[in-house]
Amino acid sequence: MGDEVLLTLATCLQKRLNPLCDFVGHIGGDDFMLVLGQPDWRGVLQKILQDFQAQSRRFYLPEHLHAGAFISTNREGKVQTFPLLSLSIGVVELTPERCTELDAGQLAALASKAKHQAKALPGYSLHVLPHTA
Repeated sequence: MGDEVLLTLATCLQKRLNPLCDFVGHIGGDDFMLVLGQPDWRGVLQKILQDFQAQSRRFYLPEHLHAGAFISTNREGKVQTFPLLSLSIGVVELTPERCTELDAGQLAALASKAKHQAKALPGYSLHVLPHTA
């Protein structure tokens, strides 16, 4: 079912992105990279969060949705309670000037920091590192 979840996310991304000014790439696993050129990129990301939240409900039984979690066996064979899917978006906000100051390694480090800070927030989250970070 993990592949279906990734396809659902990819569909949500594709629905909201403009191929004339935006880029989406699948890094691996459940990590995607977006480069957004739309002026209202924050609004676009909020819509992606809403779309995925609505679409991901179909992966659960009504009782899971009501409880906000489900019980299953983990990889070690132990019974565990798992939270429902959520989407965390970490953003590195850059100005054109700032782009010229960063190399690929620095940008990757900032993106990793933004992602980890977004994942530290509970549930669906959007965390933006300012362009001066």
